[in-house]
Amino acid sequence: MKKFAFNALIVALLTFIIQWLFIKYVPNIVYKIAVHRSGRQCNQWINAGKTDAKMRRVVMPNPDFVYSAFFYDVNEKDIVVSGVLPDSGYASISFYDDRCQPYYVYNNLTQNHTGKFSLLLSQKASNAENQVQAKTLKGVLICRFLVKGDSAFQKMKEYQSQLSSAYK
Repeated sequence: MKKFAFNALIVALLTFIIQWLFIKYVPNIVYKIAVHRSGRQCNQWINAGKTDAKMRRVVMPNPDFVYSAFFYDVNEKDIVVSGVLPDSGYASISFYDDRCQPYYVYNNLTQNHTGKFSLLLSQKASNAENQVQAKTLKGVLICRFLVKGDSAFQKMKEYQSQLSSAYK
């Protein structure tokens, strides 16, 4: 009985250690793979085309959206992210940390979030309305524009092309 209890304790301890290592390191590995596969440097927008079967290899993006991604690094300087959110249809910019956990969403569901916007992504905390405190020094922004039919696709591509970033 003592041998069984000892073996069960060892198995439980090894299971705990493996689970802890998995939770601690796998999200960072996934983030680094995503940055590497993008083929872009940090702090540059990546504008995707219309969602098709090729884009659905790993993540299942919604075919009703046009996506843009932005891998950020606020280690040295703050970043100003700007663009235009349409006043009709849904659009959002979601902020994710380097473990792919969302921490802030800016969308056009409220009246004062339509039209031109400028958000300061910073390491420092602030009460300013247009400042977002980065949860981690590196992460990703994902911008989504809802496309209502093929005629709206070109308009959403225009909004997508107006996304920009600059160091502050």
